[in-house]
Amino acid sequence: MPRVSLARVSSASLERELARRRARLPKLIAQRDELNRRIAELGGPVAPEAPAKKAVGPKRRRRSRRPRLMLKDALSQALQGKEAVSIPEATEAVVALGYKSRSKNLQYLVKQTLYHGESFKRVGKGLFALKG
Repeated sequence: MPRVSLARVSSASLERELARRRARLPKLIAQRDELNRRIAELGGPVAPEAPAKKAVGPKRRRRSRRPRLMLKDALSQALQGKEAVSIPEATEAVVALGYKSRSKNLQYLVKQTLYHGESFKRVGKGLFALKG
């Protein structure tokens, strides 16, 4: 019998097939238990019952228990009360506040956040401050 791609099978026929297989399950379990009983009577090893399977779903990422400091929030704290800060100064201030990043080039991320952030304004060449 040729294999059929699941993309070509309607969801209704898939549901019918699942229902048919679920209906056969109690009979198959009874047959397995009967065969295990006969094997045990003859003194052979009995196959262990299969443990109940967990529902398989998408893997979830483990989250940190403590809230992470976002870069834009760290930059806002670093620029608080300062007239103008350069990108390297802002990067050092963010790290001093405890911002953690796995980026190989944190200074680039700081630059992008300052240029495109809505709460920052450019006050000179390479100098930024908080808006408002």
